[in-house]
Amino acid sequence: MKAYPPYELEQIRDLRHLMNLRADSAPDETAFFYTADGGETKKVSYRTFREDVRGLGTWLLKNGSGREHIAILGSNSYEWIAGFFAVTTTGNVAVPLDARQPLENLISIMQMGEARKLVYSREFAPLIPAFEKEIAGFSAFPMEEMGRIAEEGRALLEAGDLSYEERKLDPDTMCALVYTSGTTGIPKGVMLSQRNIAANINQACANFVLEGVGMSVLPFHHMFGLVVGALMVFNYGYPCYICRQIRNIARDFQIAKPECLFVVPMVIESFAKMFRGMGRKAGGNISPEAVRAFTGGSLRYIICGGAPLSVSYVKMFRMFGLEILNGYGITECSPVLAVNRNEDMRDGSVGPVLFGCEVKIADDGEILARGDNVMLGYYKNPEETEKALSGGWFHTGDLGRIEDHYLFVTGRTKNLIITSNGENISPEELEEKLLADPAVAEALVFDADGVLAAEIYPEAEANLPESYFKALIERIGQGEPAYRKIQKLSLRNQPFERNSTGKILRRKNV
Repeated sequence: MKAYPPYELEQIRDLRHLMNLRADSAPDETAFFYTADGGETKKVSYRTFREDVRGLGTWLLKNGSGREHIAILGSNSYEWIAGFFAVTTTGNVAVPLDARQPLENLISIMQMGEARKLVYSREFAPLIPAFEKEIAGFSAFPMEEMGRIAEEGRALLEAGDLSYEERKLDPDTMCALVYTSGTTGIPKGVMLSQRNIAANINQACANFVLEGVGMSVLPFHHMFGLVVGALMVFNYGYPCYICRQIRNIARDFQIAKPECLFVVPMVIESFAKMFRGMGRKAGGNISPEAVRAFTGGSLRYIICGGAPLSVSYVKMFRMFGLEILNGYGITECSPVLAVNRNEDMRDGSVGPVLFGCEVKIADDGEILARGDNVMLGYYKNPEETEKALSGGWFHTGDLGRIEDHYLFVTGRTKNLIITSNGENISPEELEEKLLADPAVAEALVFDADGVLAAEIYPEAEANLPESYFKALIERIGQGEPAYRKIQKLSLRNQPFERNSTGKILRRKNV
């Protein structure tokens, strides 16, 4: 398809500007809605959201220094977003924590990030004694108390406390400290500013136009889930439905009736398996009408990022009338760098580079990025910062190419297999070919004593012998030079271990 101009929306400067813009222009429209524990649907207007954030922010400034690192731990909720805004719009620094990490990792990240305060949801209350023991000066309050705290803050406002309104925000100082989950190595603290996050919201809204409800199922501690799944929707002035638990997604589809869904490939894979199963029960393939009914009746787009996605899924979902817009990002870029557009897409690519962001391919094939969305650096890690931002460009660590105006991601520099005769092999390219076969659920390609090996986790329903997968390997090796042919095969009976965004942890699995 052909490139076309960006979609136009007022440019936001920071998160407070974003909040005020929507609350001033459409105060009574729904900003967020969700299903409460009792099963009732709750709606929050832009006006109420601003009042809650102002109240929480005033309370924070009354009860703190105004420049603290405050961690947030909890599953997706309205309170999570309100807490994040209250922290970042008061000049404090939010440290989002991955709720799926073990306790020792959570404590370690708080210590590395110098966070002594914690906002948490009630399911994590049993962990609080351990935090108190390990973190000097620790204090915490549950998200369930936010309503009371916001009321106290509003009372301060009514009594003349203007500390929140008068608090000046520096767009170029850190407002969020996000520790990368990564697939290798020790997590690094990515320092993001108000300008970084605002720039990426502006850029994402210029590439993709939303015309209905957005449904967020990705965890808010991950920048894709927060910036694209919630804040881009908020900026477009459409309701964001907060899916609090992905196990309730079938119910939530019927309540939210979204136009757009934000996911990682693991969710797409689960849907595909479910649709195949529904088709078998119906005596054939599932119909587009059945898929449409399952997803609420209004779904048009699925924006997918966070890990590689097989083109086979894009084609499969297109038959159901759903367009998967694959994208690409990295936490250090707040996080999006490219995404397929509503009317400008190419299968297999991660789409055009965002307007307002520059991307180029280095001589060694690495993807480099530059723009206002690129991080300030790594927290208290000048060596890694200098390495990542050398030459004025952010070095993503990903390999890719640009064809026409579409970006293709072909692998990771750290995953490159270098043969004894100096040839470079990107295992992801071979894995993509394996995953194109419907009998392959997951696959890893790696070096095994100087030859290429593949480990495959088959689709359980396939129930095929090892000979089938050996023939598959021979087939994809046809026409390839000898050094790119897979020589060893092993099948596994358990899925690979993954990180919180669905990426396979290579070093733990091979």
